[in-house]
Amino acid sequence: MKNFITSACLFAALALVSCNDNARLASEVQGAWTGTPENFTDNSVVTATILETFDFVSDGTVIAKGSHGGSVVIAGMITASTQVVADAGLVEPLSLTATAKSTISGTWTVIDDDEIALSLNLQSLAVDVDPSTLVVEGNVLTGNDTPKIDSIRPSVAATIGASMKRALENRYASFRHLDDVKVKGPLLKFEIGKMDCVFTRQGEAQ
Repeated sequence: MKNFITSACLFAALALVSCNDNARLASEVQGAWTGTPENFTDNSVVTATILETFDFVSDGTVIAKGSHGGSVVIAGMITASTQVVADAGLVEPLSLTATAKSTISGTWTVIDDDEIALSLNLQSLAVDVDPSTLVVEGNVLTGNDTPKIDSIRPSVAATIGASMKRALENRYASFRHLDDVKVKGPLLKFEIGKMDCVFTRQGEAQ
């Protein structure tokens, strides 16, 4: 009986320590964090660089159920390059660059003292390409600049946006776990699969 009571007390103590560690991590990661530029592609014609900001918000309802977490929004600043083939609006194929913004939302939950589960809603993913930011880098065939694209800016921007959205859907589908999560001062470090990530806190520390 004594051994049973001792084991029960030990189990309760360990559970309390684990709970406290989870609460600590949840408290530390709250806020907005900006990473470093990452490359992605649609495996076709679009290549891009994205600078992401993760904004972790605590949800009192989730915490009340015994876990720790809340909502998350990932915002991206994107620079993309692509080739647009000749069609009714273009006489010759062009090499273009454009800038865009993306957002996706979901939830996060601390499931261990150094692990966070993400559940991103892919249907919430939005990509906005500003047609005015389209820049002609050159003619694919001749290398010469061909700046007369004003009449087709909206359609080209929509095409680039759709390609980037497909590429980001693939990217965010793999964002399910943040492993080996560590907060050291203004830095947040974690792993997604085999990718090491370092983010810097925005604004004042929590």
